[in-house]
Amino acid sequence: MSQKNKESLDKLLSFVIDICNDDDNKWFRDKLINRLGGKSQGSQLDNIEKYLKLDGFEIIDYSGIKNERVREQLFRDSIEMSRYRLGKFNNKIDFDEFCRYACLQVEDLFNYFYQEKFQNDIEKANNFIIKHWATFTPPKSSKISAISLKAKTVGFINEYDFQYTSLARTIDFLMEIRNELSHRNSYKENDEDNILSSLAIKNINVASSYIDFMKTNARDVKLYNKGRFIYLKRKQEYNEIIDALEILKEAVILLT
Repeated sequence: MSQKNKESLDKLLSFVIDICNDDDNKWFRDKLINRLGGKSQGSQLDNIEKYLKLDGFEIIDYSGIKNERVREQLFRDSIEMSRYRLGKFNNKIDFDEFCRYACLQVEDLFNYFYQEKFQNDIEKANNFIIKHWATFTPPKSSKISAISLKAKTVGFINEYDFQYTSLARTIDFLMEIRNELSHRNSYKENDEDNILSSLAIKNINVASSYIDFMKTNARDVKLYNKGRFIYLKRKQEYNEIIDALEILKEAVILLT
C-alpha cells in the first residue's frame, strides 16, 4: 500500500471512529456494523478497520467543510464512491455508481456553497444565477435547496471562470450520467454503437474534446455531444473525476 493511501486511510479511520463514538450518530454506527456483520461491542472498531482497510482505497479530505452534517455526508459519499471503484459491492467495479456518488458530492458542495454564501436568501442566490443565465426561471420556493443542480452549476462555473476547464466538462458529464441512470433503456448499448458508427462515417473524432462549431452543422454538433459522452463513459476516467472533485472542494472552501 502506498504512503498516500495509508495517510488517506488514517484520516478515514479517525473520521469514521469519531462519527461512531457520537451518540447522535448511532444510526450510522448501527448501519455500518450491520453491513460488517459485527455483533459484539468489543469487536466493532476492529470490524470497521477491516472493512475500510483496502488497498487502493482513496477518499477526499473534506475536513475543511465547516458544516458538520455536510462534511460527514461528503465523507460517506466519498467512501461509497471509492468502494464502487474497487469492486467491493457484488465483486464488480461499477463506473456508473462511482459517478453517481461523485455527482452527489458535487451537489452537496454546491448546496453548501450557496447556503454559506447567501445565508438562506434565495433571492440573492437566484440573482447570482440569473447574472449568468438570463432565461433561468427561479423555483417557486423559499429554500435554496430547491434550485436545480444545473442552475447552481451555471452560476458557480461562470462567476469564477471555470467554464472552459476540465472541471466544467466533468460536472456536465456527471450530471448526464446521473440523468441516464434514472432512465432504463435495454437497447442503450446498440443505440450507442449506432451513434459512434454514424460519427465515424462523418469523420468526426469523439476522442477529441474540440469540435469546430463554425464548420459543423447543428445536427452533427448534437450527434458529436452524444458520441463524446459515450466515449467518456466507456473510457472510465476515474482519476479525472476525483481530480475535479478535489478542485471543486478547494474552490468551495476558499470561497465560503
